[in-house]
Amino acid sequence: MPVGPGGLAVAAARALEPAARLAVVTPAHHYPLGHAMSLENRLDLLAWARAAGGWIVEDDYDGAYRYAGRPLAPLRSLDRDGRVIYVGSFSKVLLPALQLSYLVLPPGLAEPVQRALAEAGPAPAGLGQGALARFIAEGHLAAHLRRTRRLYALRQDALLAAAGRHADILDVAPLAGGMHLVARPGPLWPSSLGDARAAAACAAAGIAAVALSAYHAGPAANAASPGLLLGYAAVPEPAMAPAVARMAAALRGASAA
Repeated sequence: MPVGPGGLAVAAARALEPAARLAVVTPAHHYPLGHAMSLENRLDLLAWARAAGGWIVEDDYDGAYRYAGRPLAPLRSLDRDGRVIYVGSFSKVLLPALQLSYLVLPPGLAEPVQRALAEAGPAPAGLGQGALARFIAEGHLAAHLRRTRRLYALRQDALLAAAGRHADILDVAPLAGGMHLVARPGPLWPSSLGDARAAAACAAAGIAAVALSAYHAGPAANAASPGLLLGYAAVPEPAMAPAVARMAAALRGASAA
């Protein structure tokens, strides 16, 4: 489904799937391009769900990480008809080993979803749930989010500064949130260098980068919209410049090959 700078456009989605009754969206931060859904598109999506009797699954996987202003209010906060199923997880904000996620459901769905989950398998360990509940109640999660927001904002700045020194091969723009940036080809990136080959060259230099074309549908996607996804949350600021320098050298070498 095409997603533009304002997120999912309902008119375009309905034209492609007129019989759809379920929309799964990430309004706060679309992956991989990083767009946030505009207010207009949010209201259009809620109007579609109301008129069609449809459901919206709002996956707010990293909405807490926004560096310009306050985190965006969830789509669910605009829902007056009980059509939004809000999904959250602690894998991004804490650690995947917790294996804890949560749903905020319209009242009419609570019982059937609880039955379905009970049949799907065992619930997560109660000890972990209890520890997390206490962690939240005592204010530690809020403090952790404040600290990591500051940290990740600094790391994004460090990545942007490092990429700016190699603007001949990399064009990296800031994003208001998330934990990755998208590197587009700079002026000296040859048109013959696809992003899949570029990602492989980065991997050979010890740099993890994901080809943007892997997230597109259609055989011409690689040529039409090349790019690399660069995660920065786990990279300390002093390590950023040497890592980007190695990546740029690898891309220049791949360009010359």
